[in-house]
Amino acid sequence: MSIPLAEVLRHPALEPAEPVLLSGDDARPVRWVHSSEVVELAHLLRGGELVLTAAVVLTAASDEQQRRYVQELVERDVTAVAVERSQDLPAALVDEARKQDFALVQLRRTVPFVEITEAINSLLIHASVSRLRLADSLSDHLSEQLLAGGDVHALVGSLAHQLEARVSVRDPSGSVLATAGAESLTESSATTADREVPVAVHGVVAATLRIEPLTSTDPDLLDAALDRAPPSLALALQRSQLVGPDEAAAHAFFEALERPDTTPAASTDLVETTSLGGACAYVAVVSTGEQFGLVEQALRHRGRLALSRARGDEHLAVVALPGSSPEQARHQLVEDVLAHTTTGVVVVGPLSRDPHGIRHSLAEARRCLLLRHEPSEPVIDASAVAVERLVHRLDAHDVLQDFVGEQLGALLREDDTSRRLLDTLVAYFDCDANRTATANRLHLQRQTLYHRLDRITRALGRDITDERTAPALQVAVRLWQAMGSSGG
Repeated sequence: MSIPLAEVLRHPALEPAEPVLLSGDDARPVRWVHSSEVVELAHLLRGGELVLTAAVVLTAASDEQQRRYVQELVERDVTAVAVERSQDLPAALVDEARKQDFALVQLRRTVPFVEITEAINSLLIHASVSRLRLADSLSDHLSEQLLAGGDVHALVGSLAHQLEARVSVRDPSGSVLATAGAESLTESSATTADREVPVAVHGVVAATLRIEPLTSTDPDLLDAALDRAPPSLALALQRSQLVGPDEAAAHAFFEALERPDTTPAASTDLVETTSLGGACAYVAVVSTGEQFGLVEQALRHRGRLALSRARGDEHLAVVALPGSSPEQARHQLVEDVLAHTTTGVVVVGPLSRDPHGIRHSLAEARRCLLLRHEPSEPVIDASAVAVERLVHRLDAHDVLQDFVGEQLGALLREDDTSRRLLDTLVAYFDCDANRTATANRLHLQRQTLYHRLDRITRALGRDITDERTAPALQVAVRLWQAMGSSGG
């Protein structure tokens, strides 16, 4: 259970401290409130915390230590830090928080931290207990429905009545298996925040539960339904024979994907037992967020075959592609996912031409999630960040940094002139060394561009158009970009 940071800052226990949000989003959820003066704190936290600190040690630390403090908390997914200080906070701390879009709060008056933590954490515990009781009650009701012989339609009808919402269960292609709630509910009372969650049988996605909440829908009951209803619906689907025996084969296939000892022969055999058997190429798709049903429909658009699995916050799918032109088919898949996805993140992994290569496609799709920046585009094409993936996978920062420094030399200085010349070189290579296109991209007169390119040549001590040295410069530029993207 969590509550928005804005609500915490307005709480009577914290309001006397006169909190001021200096950076970040006050809509982020707070899971727990913690106080500490330790600078190297991040590894002790789980994420979602609001950290209260007088920052006696932190404000005396170096600029580099203050920036690292923020960076480590961001990596740990901490919600916010509230610093008790009547004077302005250190510039490095504020600047890094703004760069990271991290919530930094200044407490301008002194309030005992123990009173704040006790008040907010008691509120969180009470809300969690109430929510748990609500979820248990819903689970009990669905179990009673199943014991009484209720089918999918009965469960969906019951959910719609309890939630005062439109509820539907759809198969992976988007076809409706059961729906309820539409007859007595008007469009004017509906909200726009439809919620979806996968329904898994043997760990393989067999359907999607979609709830269209109304303004009268209890948000806690809605969350309880999304958490507790899928297992009951899965049992009802199995009992109604609305899902077939292929789910067991698909489950074995997904389990083998995660095992490091799976052999190429075993991978081929397992794929052949599923609906993907006989395909010539494959691609793994990993997604997060609540638009799972829409992503499923995009994957299966144009008659494509796909297997899906939901585990935790990750939704994994493997899509079969035709052998005649798999590259073009993969490109079309990316376009279809783009057309269907507006929230969350979907990553389309690299192409695999054999069943065992699906493991690589999956690993690289997950790598893209690790490397993405916030906020990121809703769809990430792994082929568009191939160099970034390579740099991350090599884990050879010093070697690559030496190569970049050797090739780009003076252009890596921190002054504005050097950075402008380096940006010009990047644009020049982006435009395939076409000077006219480069000038247009940078909105420069051609003579101004020629002057910059001459300055770059003089700074590097080599001709950037020389076919013997230009390839190394291009590689260095791409590595420089990639190491910046991957945090190197």
